[in-house]
Amino acid sequence: MEIICAGFPKTGSKSCSNALRILGYNVADLSETIHFMSEVWYDYMKGKCSIHRVIEEYQKHGFQVNQDVPSNVFWEQLYHASPTAKVILTVRDSSEVWQNSWNKFAASFNTQFGNPGFWIYHRLISMGWSSPNMNRFNWMMPECMKIGFLRNCDQEFFPAPWHIFTGEQLIRTMQPYWDGMVDQYENHNRRVQEIVPADRLLVWNPKDGWEPLCQFLNKPIPDSPIPHDNKTVDKDFMKRYLLEGDPGIDATNWAQWYMKKAIVKVALLAGLAIYEKKNDFRLTKKLLEFLKTKVTKFF
Repeated sequence: MEIICAGFPKTGSKSCSNALRILGYNVADLSETIHFMSEVWYDYMKGKCSIHRVIEEYQKHGFQVNQDVPSNVFWEQLYHASPTAKVILTVRDSSEVWQNSWNKFAASFNTQFGNPGFWIYHRLISMGWSSPNMNRFNWMMPECMKIGFLRNCDQEFFPAPWHIFTGEQLIRTMQPYWDGMVDQYENHNRRVQEIVPADRLLVWNPKDGWEPLCQFLNKPIPDSPIPHDNKTVDKDFMKRYLLEGDPGIDATNWAQWYMKKAIVKVALLAGLAIYEKKNDFRLTKKLLEFLKTKVTKFF
């Protein structure tokens, strides 16, 4: 890895990614990670490969920089396996600012589909009615949350349990755990600064602008302003970023295939039921008679 991005969610990571792209780097952010890196990260989290194999996969696809989950959870493993890499730790103005941003994002994310859209969306996830890449990510995401961001959380939240019917209900359930994340945010930031020497680390708030980032990377300062992406109030960002991107298109195609398969099964069963009723349940009676004979012989 050339650059390891170690920032928590909601610290300007998407703005950081696009700033690095303007500077000429190929960044594997969340969308690219799902599309190109989900299989190797899944294997790594299952203990089936080493972090060196993960880095090889980044290099295979030409990525120089990581961003977002799961790589920011395992930033330290990436760092120790990349002896020349620089580390960027994105931060907010304060812990309170970060907490407020996370709470707004989590509330927006969990209410974006409305009701009963929320429950249907989570049932599709729990049934695995998505692409192989998205199914792997849907397993990794809550695991990463529990490993790196939440503290002692024993509550299932993604997919939401069957008895949680609305986004508002999940928000009420998870809010105490989200409030506790501020400790993890502060501990994470301290850990990065304790491990990485000053000459290889940039603690960067995107509000600081281009100068510290470009000085750190020895790049000329662009004429354009720093990108500001995934604003907390931008409810359409995830739709544009994931659902309309390669991972979302792939997942939608797979979901449609699963739905068509289910419709065919229901149609066949309905047709069989109608046929049986019209024929005085002839096949059903024969099947029951056959089973009765087998059971009698067995005993």
